[in-house]
Amino acid sequence: MRNNQPVTQREYTLDDEAVLISRSDLKGNVTYANAAFVEISGYTRDELMGAPHSLIRHPDMPEAAYADFWKTIQSGATWQGTVKNRRKNGDYYWVNATVAPLRDGDRIVGYTSVRRKTTASSIALAETVYKEMREKGKSRHYVLAQGVLKRRGLGGILKSFQFTSLRAKLTGMVVTSLVLLGLAGGLGMYGLMVSGERLESLNRTGLEAVANLQRLERQVGQVVALLEPAVRNPRRVDIDAVAGSVDEYSLSIQTLWDGYRTDSNASTERQQAFASTLSAWSASVITTLNAIRDANGFAAFEAFNDGVQPTTEQLREGSSELVSNERANAQALVELAQQGRQKMLIAQVVLVAIGLLLMVGLSSIILRSVLRSVEGARHITFQIAAGNLAARERREGKDELGALLYSLDTMRFSLASIVGEVEHRVSVVTPAVQQIAAENEELASRTEQQASSLQQTASSMEEMTSTVQQNTESARQATELAMQNTSSTRDTREQMQQLVARMQRIAQSAEKMTEMISVIDGIAFQTNILALNASVEAARAGEHGRGFAVVASEVRNLASRSATAAQEIRKMIDSTTQEVSSGRGAVEQAERAIDDVMQQVSRVSELMESISTASSEQSSGIGQINSAIAEMDSVTQQNATKVQTIAASADNLALETFELANVVDAFRLEGAQEENIQVAREKLQQVNQAQRKASLRLPSRNSSAARGLANQDDSQQWETF
Repeated sequence: MRNNQPVTQREYTLDDEAVLISRSDLKGNVTYANAAFVEISGYTRDELMGAPHSLIRHPDMPEAAYADFWKTIQSGATWQGTVKNRRKNGDYYWVNATVAPLRDGDRIVGYTSVRRKTTASSIALAETVYKEMREKGKSRHYVLAQGVLKRRGLGGILKSFQFTSLRAKLTGMVVTSLVLLGLAGGLGMYGLMVSGERLESLNRTGLEAVANLQRLERQVGQVVALLEPAVRNPRRVDIDAVAGSVDEYSLSIQTLWDGYRTDSNASTERQQAFASTLSAWSASVITTLNAIRDANGFAAFEAFNDGVQPTTEQLREGSSELVSNERANAQALVELAQQGRQKMLIAQVVLVAIGLLLMVGLSSIILRSVLRSVEGARHITFQIAAGNLAARERREGKDELGALLYSLDTMRFSLASIVGEVEHRVSVVTPAVQQIAAENEELASRTEQQASSLQQTASSMEEMTSTVQQNTESARQATELAMQNTSSTRDTREQMQQLVARMQRIAQSAEKMTEMISVIDGIAFQTNILALNASVEAARAGEHGRGFAVVASEVRNLASRSATAAQEIRKMIDSTTQEVSSGRGAVEQAERAIDDVMQQVSRVSELMESISTASSEQSSGIGQINSAIAEMDSVTQQNATKVQTIAASADNLALETFELANVVDAFRLEGAQEENIQVAREKLQQVNQAQRKASLRLPSRNSSAARGLANQDDSQQWETF
């Protein structure tokens, strides 16, 4: 036997609602342990899984207890008793343990154990008996059977007859019924025996006696009937035959009379009188037969008439009296039998009444106990079915129904413990689920925002693509126009050269005109002076005007010179006009060429302006794209953080899910496999992996190089683009 050390003398007291549940395989290795068992045992779940259940065995438990334990559960029965277990640190705790086989159909696939806090009286008794078993190998006053300590000897037998169990009550009711049935049957048998004896006596002393008397009277009549013909005419009868018949009848009559005297209760005087008459009749018959044999007819007639016939009448009268007497005696026997039957009926009615009262009393006690327990069981099962695990049912008896209520209460405690653990796990899972929901909602919002940014980026990219295509077309057109401008500029150059030559000739003509104009200016100046002098002289002379004539002559000369100069000037002007006209045509052609060039240049300017505008739009679009990319990067980083947070919450949720699965493993379903420590260890390994994964999952934030794009100017963005 395993001896777990060290041990202390410190007791660990269980809570009233603590329920320790564990399962093991067919070899006793632990395959499941609920949280309460893990906590109270002091071991970790890793240490318990796959370990033998004897890991918590306390050295104070005797070997006989575990021998009875294994013998009971291996036979397929349930073991329930008080057990002292050891914690990892050496402390001990007392439990009321119930161990039963786990069945899948007809197969035993493992064992399950449910332990609860036990009573102080059970602990005291167990300590005393277990100590004696350890020291002496067995207890002197108690024996352990299926976990129950039963008292040995007469005390145990008497205790088994105490009405503390439903079996004892039912047995008592059955025994009482059998006793009352036996008493009633005994009285009935006694009554039947008495009645039989009285009937036999009546038959013997009444009916048989009367029958014997009647047969005797009838045979006497037959003897008389045989003698009368022989007496009247002896020759016509066979005397020997008659004598033989008479002798037979006489012997039979005597036999009947002797039998009647033996069985009859009639008075002795009447019997003696009848016997005397019968003797006289027999003597008269013999006398008559003798006289007939002697052929003495007169003597025979006299003996027959005076002896046989009178005694025959006397016999008939005596027989009637005896029959009347027998009838009186039979009536007395009947009356006595009726009295005995009434007494017997009264006794039986009393016994039946007492039996009914006892049966009704016992039945009412048992029925009340059963109904109260069944009602309690119905109440607690209904409360459990309704989900109310806080309802309690007070255990009043120590019988099987009390054990049923205790088992139901243990089931309630077990379910409450499991539901409490599930509720605790759910309270842990709920915030994680809520956090995941919130993170998912925020992630969805960010994803929508990112989708919007992507949509805006796509739109900007489409616009930029259209602008680039437009710029390309404009550049192509600008190239064509530039080529056209080159040809036009070449033509314009030649025309401008011709224009320069003509303009040089015009310049020369203009120089000559300048000289002529200078002459004209001189003439004009002198004319002006002369005119001034003429005016002065005219003013002085008044009406005389002598000096005016001189002035006028000079003026005419000047006028002539002016006319000649004017003609020359006209010729020069005409020549100049021609040159100017020719130059104007060249200038007009140059102007038209220059207009074409200007138009083309304007078109090129417009195209270049369009390209510049498109480039600005592209720059703006690139800025928007950069901002969108930066925002997408930020959102992506935040989403990555949220995803890591969600992943951590999911890992925690997975861990709690494994824990919930471990809690639910307390229940077995039909068709489940046998208890297996390998499966238990694999489940535990999954829980440990989920726990390590949840502990190593740390959210991280990484900056992206794309964030630098937000700080670049448009040219850098363009170059980057």
